[in-house]
Amino acid sequence: MLCKMATPLLPFFIFSFFSISSAAQSTGSLPQTAPKSLSIGYIQKAGDCNYRVNITTSCSSPFHISAEIGVLFGDAHGNQIYEPKLEVESKNAFAKCSKDIFELIGPCTDQICFFYLYKSGSDNWIPETVEISSPDIDTAKYKYNSSIPNDTWYGFDDCQYFPSPSPPPPPPVPSAACRVPRWKWLASVIPLLLSSAVL
Repeated sequence: MLCKMATPLLPFFIFSFFSISSAAQSTGSLPQTAPKSLSIGYIQKAGDCNYRVNITTSCSSPFHISAEIGVLFGDAHGNQIYEPKLEVESKNAFAKCSKDIFELIGPCTDQICFFYLYKSGSDNWIPETVEISSPDIDTAKYKYNSSIPNDTWYGFDDCQYFPSPSPPPPPPVPSAACRVPRWKWLASVIPLLLSSAVL
């Protein structure tokens, strides 16, 4: 087991979204290449949290790979944990039928709703499942069972995105019926001014 601080990068933009939590998040959709608009940003929340990333490699995968594997995951608010290279202690990491566990330390997120893998190398690595767990969030599980394209973020985005709330409308303008005529207003103020002058 390895313990590594996730690498921070400068933010490009801040999402104003929120996610829907579940007891155990599992997606039935197929993994996809990340959109070109994917922005790798620094975590927005304060604090340090522990994350366990459990990666199971398919038995259809090669016996050994030399490729480097990175991860990117986070919540719908734009909070992200980014590790471009998972450090391994054994040459059998990501081998056929293997199960690898990585401990990452990074700023805290809300419920994880997106996860991407990155492979730098020509090996035909085939991950089977990925689980991300932390004491403060529900376990998120993603099923791959497919090869990872080279030099491409590849995975899932199950976040529920909603636009930012609209600003409140301006206060209503009083109608003509509610306005006090100017002559009545002056008529009520002049006696007060005269009485003050007499005193």
